[in-house]
Amino acid sequence: MTVLFFSCISCKAQALQENVQNEIIGTWIAEDDTNVKLIFNTNGVLSDYYDNELMVTYDYSISHQCGSEFDNNAWFLETSNQNELENRCYEIYGVNDYNDRVLSIRDMTTGKIFIYNKG
Repeated sequence: MTVLFFSCISCKAQALQENVQNEIIGTWIAEDDTNVKLIFNTNGVLSDYYDNELMVTYDYSISHQCGSEFDNNAWFLETSNQNELENRCYEIYGVNDYNDRVLSIRDMTTGKIFIYNKG
């Protein structure tokens, strides 16, 4: 006879983080490459640095929709680069949630997850 035991540490669905737009403002350093730095400004501009050299700037927005993706229970980060006419969508998993100083996002095209620490 097989007995299965399931433990539920948190059976309640995680609540949608309400303060994402404010918490994302600031400097974020990539966890896997400390030369990568993102700076989110209050004016909707994202600056992408590598080894302290500005690589590119993007306009960004945060909402429940990105491209054709829409979900009232999720936040999306949309970046656009007018020089390359490129828009990218990321699902935001958390931004300084529980004051952990971590930003985690998933690229909606590739599925790759990026983790940054508040700088």
